[in-house]
Amino acid sequence: MVLKINACAGIMGGTYNERYVPGGYFDQIEFEKILEIVSEIDDVSGYFVYYPGHPLIDDPDKLKKKLADYNTKVSDIAAETWADRKWKYGTLTARDKNIRKEAIKIIKHTMDLAVELDAHSVLVWPGHDGVDYAFQADFNSAWDYLIESLEEIGEHNPEVKVAIEYKQKDPRAKSYIEDMAKLMLIVKSLKADNIGAALDLGHSFFAAERPAESLAILDRHNKLYQIHLNDNYRDADPDLLFGTINFWETLEFFYWLTKISYDGWMHTDFVSPRDDRVKMFKLAVKLIRDYEKMAEKLKKHSDIIDGNLKGHNFVDNMTLIRELLFEK
Repeated sequence: MVLKINACAGIMGGTYNERYVPGGYFDQIEFEKILEIVSEIDDVSGYFVYYPGHPLIDDPDKLKKKLADYNTKVSDIAAETWADRKWKYGTLTARDKNIRKEAIKIIKHTMDLAVELDAHSVLVWPGHDGVDYAFQADFNSAWDYLIESLEEIGEHNPEVKVAIEYKQKDPRAKSYIEDMAKLMLIVKSLKADNIGAALDLGHSFFAAERPAESLAILDRHNKLYQIHLNDNYRDADPDLLFGTINFWETLEFFYWLTKISYDGWMHTDFVSPRDDRVKMFKLAVKLIRDYEKMAEKLKKHSDIIDGNLKGHNFVDNMTLIRELLFEK
């Protein structure tokens, strides 16, 4: 297993503004400078882009050439449908038909760009699709709109994988697609076969899931299109540095990664509003490789570990894993 790692402008280029510090904690790093930084990190081979608004996104050939100049390429592309006030009542579930049509149009064009840019998949995060209060929404209409929208999106180009990112909440108090189980219910109800999932490790923690189980379920149905790596304390989604908090669950997640044939990218999806952005990114890449190496070490003993899993034999498994990681 050699995982493909990508970078994106949001990690290093953003100012990290928030409601307490509207101006952000950093100055913007220009796109070409980010590419220069990324090109110096051997283990990063892809770049995550978005539409609309990403530098050069309206000229795919020029963007591909610019990335190639820095020895990288597009990994995945996101349909950006969250950073404008017009989306405040939702995108794919908005009661206003024109809003839904506009969101779908953006996603379809992003799918077209994915083909031109040779992207692995398209990310759709319906962040504003949800509720804040009881007696606020007509759930039947919302789900009807959601299913209809996803069917239309999937039919646009069945060859393009579309990864839906689930999340408990934020910016809405409660999201419609809040966990892996609800997302899979939606996906399995669709006729379109190219709609799948983006498994965000932090969102899985936040949803009180067992990320390794979520990974296994999505893989069983061939619906794992993207993996986003970050961390949290399971009470919010601050996109903390990957691999720094939930050690054992993250290791289990990476062990299960060795058991499947995931061909997508590992998306470094964290923010660093106070620490040095470049140093944090380099550390994230090292931590990904560290977990990968530990998982590979466990894989060499998978016959014993998997046997213990089938027998629910925790103590012998943890004894062996501890010895492998800390004594040898």
